[in-house]
Amino acid sequence: MRIMRLGIWMVAIMSCLLLAACSQSGEPEEKTAAQLAADGWKAYSAHDYQTAASTFAEAIGKDGNLVDGYDGAGWANAKLDSLTAAVSNFRTGMNKDSLNLEIKAGLSLVYNAQENYSGSILLASVVIRSNSAWSFSHDASVGASSLRLLLAEDYFALAEYDLSLQQVQVLNPSFTADVSTVKGQGAVGQEIERLRGILG
Repeated sequence: MRIMRLGIWMVAIMSCLLLAACSQSGEPEEKTAAQLAADGWKAYSAHDYQTAASTFAEAIGKDGNLVDGYDGAGWANAKLDSLTAAVSNFRTGMNKDSLNLEIKAGLSLVYNAQENYSGSILLASVVIRSNSAWSFSHDASVGASSLRLLLAEDYFALAEYDLSLQQVQVLNPSFTADVSTVKGQGAVGQEIERLRGILG
């Protein structure tokens, strides 16, 4: 009788072990949109922008209202020089969250690359006015100083040399130039290049 009971217990234990093994070897649980976005940012931080872009696209496919997915897709596509896709991602994200500074900063950088200097100025200015110490949460090298340099470039490209000089002087208060002269304008351009080498 005791042996019989032991046999039943052994069968029960083996059944449980087999069930556990089956559930572990089965398909992995499907990730949520938020989890996919988190994976996308990990890939972005590792400079694997192609994986990041495709992972963010998958996240957006699961949840079309996930602002973080559009933000990430925009930054990843910008890094891949897929500027049209980046603009689309950022604009969609901005339509869903009009206060998102990361999206506005990213779009300002893309607009600069597309030579849409007025659009770049508008968005970069909004970010700096909203938060003068703004910093991109996924890349500490991108912050308010980057946007000020961007503004200096934008204004310079539009031949608004006095406004370009103002931004340069925020970054380097000791710099002076007479922008009413060609020589002074050239000096501002050179300082922008020097600052770009420092700030990236």
